[in-house]
Amino acid sequence: MYYPKSQIITNLYTNGNEFIVISTGENYKGFYYKTSDGKIFSNKSPNDIPTYQLTTSNKSSIVGVAESTESEFKSTSYYQIKPGDIFPSVSYVPNAPSPPQLISPAPTQEDYELGEFVRYFAYKGSTYETIEINKLQFDYLQNKNPNIQYQLWEPVSINWLLTGDFKKTSQANFNTVKLVENRQKLPYFSKYFRGKYDKYFKYSDNENLYSDGSELVYSKNRKPYIGYYHIHPEKGPMVGRQHIEEPHEYLAFLPTGSTPNPLPPSRQSGSYVENPPTFFRTGGGY
Repeated sequence: MYYPKSQIITNLYTNGNEFIVISTGENYKGFYYKTSDGKIFSNKSPNDIPTYQLTTSNKSSIVGVAESTESEFKSTSYYQIKPGDIFPSVSYVPNAPSPPQLISPAPTQEDYELGEFVRYFAYKGSTYETIEINKLQFDYLQNKNPNIQYQLWEPVSINWLLTGDFKKTSQANFNTVKLVENRQKLPYFSKYFRGKYDKYFKYSDNENLYSDGSELVYSKNRKPYIGYYHIHPEKGPMVGRQHIEEPHEYLAFLPTGSTPNPLPPSRQSGSYVENPPTFFRTGGGY
């Protein structure tokens, strides 16, 4: 959208904790500029690219008003369009439609018991921008509510898995995102997730446990075990965060009053610290 110079305040600066980047939710520090319809963008002016839309860090209402006062700008128009474009400029509207606002979800205990929940997004095709929203904003966009910019943003929803096998759950969420991206023709929609398809994942009570070497030993050599483990309902404690089909070692709890191996953890001493898992990696089980 084109804004005349009279509709832009440039070369503003924030020290941080004032604005966040809508597409990522990250705190923004640096130069920014402001338009007459109350929008805020990164960089000194529209001539600096790339630029990202910002929002105030404590802003959560979706029914917005133009934040700028008439004294800040020489004109009272809500926005301006280049002559000859399809849409003419419109006069200032006190309750002009607001863009959707970033809202991060918080799965409930009921969601975890169910094993999944619905995540809602707004996708802007003109800039390939994605932000996460709540169901109220999703419904506003879907129903073309005049209080929100439904002409510019497309509502998107996906079922997101929360529990189960870590690797399979992450892969399933990845597949769902790519399916929605292709079916609804949303270029770069998957980029929003940054590979974090295990977000909000929760292990069961007997998984993702940790031993510092004072409570567990390997069943075969009785050396202390330091690392993550899970408790199989029939086989007891085993190496790894979760149970998997590949063979892996059994563990045993140290009896009360026993003395663990005094040597530092290493492969030579029979004990080592398990490396943290990478994406799509799990441990445990046979």
